Amino acid sequence: MNKKLLITLGAAIVIVVAGVASAGIVAYNSCGYDAETGNYLYDGNKVAAHGTMDSAMQCALQGMLPDVVADRLGIWGDKETKEEAGQIILMDELKKEEQRQAKE
Repeated sequence: MNKKLLITLGAAIVIVVAGVASAGIVAYNSCGYDAETGNYLYDGNKVAAHGTMDSAMQCALQGMLPDVVADRLGIWGDKETKEEAGQIILMDELKKEEQRQAKE
């Protein structure tokens, strides 16, 4: 009986650790934005309509800024905001190209 309990507990721990690790990978790979809606996701499953320019830059530095976010970035801002948005979009494009070339 004791041996079966230990095996069951061990299997349960492995499943929990694998679930937490895969959730972390999904969250990291999604870069905080939902790729379809462009909503910014935080604290697990909370939704904000938009992230910040800083969050967009963090995604761009990884080449992971979703197109839906890039398309709206800076559209309602002043000249400085539009310039910053342009730099973020350019950074994202450069990183994506860099990653594409690395795969070849």
